[in-house]
Amino acid sequence: MFRPVRGMKDLYGPDMAKYSYVIKNASKVAKVYGYSMISTPIVEYTEVFQRSIGDDTDVVSKEMYTFMDKGGELITLRPEGTAGIMRAIATGSLAQRMPVKLMYYGEMFRYDRPQKGRYRQFHQLGAEHVGEKSPYTDVMTILLTSDILSSLKIQDCKIMINSLGDDETRKEYVDAVVQYLSQHEGRLSADSKARLRKNPLRILDSKDATDIEICFAAPRLKSCFTSEAGRYFDKVCELLERSNQRYEIDNFLVRGLDYYSHTVFEIKSPHERDSIGGGGRYDKLLKTLGGPDVSGIGFAFGVERLMQLVKDDSLPPRTKKAAVIPVSEKENDAAMAICVQLHNYGIVTEFFHIGTMGKKMQTADKMGCDLALIIGENECAGDYITVKYMYDDINKKKEQTIDKNKMVEFLKYNL
Repeated sequence: MFRPVRGMKDLYGPDMAKYSYVIKNASKVAKVYGYSMISTPIVEYTEVFQRSIGDDTDVVSKEMYTFMDKGGELITLRPEGTAGIMRAIATGSLAQRMPVKLMYYGEMFRYDRPQKGRYRQFHQLGAEHVGEKSPYTDVMTILLTSDILSSLKIQDCKIMINSLGDDETRKEYVDAVVQYLSQHEGRLSADSKARLRKNPLRILDSKDATDIEICFAAPRLKSCFTSEAGRYFDKVCELLERSNQRYEIDNFLVRGLDYYSHTVFEIKSPHERDSIGGGGRYDKLLKTLGGPDVSGIGFAFGVERLMQLVKDDSLPPRTKKAAVIPVSEKENDAAMAICVQLHNYGIVTEFFHIGTMGKKMQTADKMGCDLALIIGENECAGDYITVKYMYDDINKKKEQTIDKNKMVEFLKYNL
């Protein structure tokens, strides 16, 4: 018996209903904010991620699915969405239409330890606003994430924000962090010891208990802000407050990818320690991939994380449907013609014509049909159809006949 590959999951039934609900609502909100949809390939040349995300990040060094194709090219299953979109902008006509606001969703792949809400093939939805650099744009992006959560009726999430400042800020802060952490190198975890020389800011995001204790007394990024970086972040905070958007400043929030600068943010679940989404500003990412030297900001949500927080009673009611059931094989043609007619009117209809009458009714019940249109010899000869209700309702008859000419009107009212 074959099983799914470890860390990869089939999506159907109630899970697919939640997935569709999340994507539909997020897309609707993004459209209100002026975003249009983009879809990029699942595979990219490996260099796209190496140059944008950074060779020293965990994503590139440990988690990517990379392989040589039959043409001898090194390609990678996308581990995140931003890099591919920047490549699309740099290589297509979008670079001539700045600013651009793009929303995406789809499968991502990371070789990581599977756990609740985290799979090796998972789904993200996100958005990128490229071509404008402004605290106003940053705040509008954060408000978009908040409105997406509201549209899904997900409450009590925390929006954590920080600023990585500009290049001068980052350089000074990295030096300060390295100097401080070097004094405690012997106590750091193995991963953090490796990061100390390659990507020291990632140590601030460590989940190791000893690392967290050490980092608590580390220098604060704000102490290294240039005057410009400080003014920029202060304006972001001011605008969030004016918009009545609740947030918290997390001095150790650095995000896991190399391309971020200035505003960064994460959305924390009310029930989980890990974030359900996040993002930030990037000043040089598009230029790194051969595009124009413009800034952008974006975010991504883990769709599976959102699905865990969506309550069943938030989902729209299931679509009701009818079953068309011929009594015998002689009525199959007439019954199918009725089914086609109902489809043309947009009425959800199933056609059951195999097996005994009892078996056909049983299958219709199993498939969740709400009522059955019975087509027998008398129905074919006359101008009526027999309707049987598939559920118990004291306000409904178990069976009744309806005029064929009023069938569509009847079904639209009762389904």
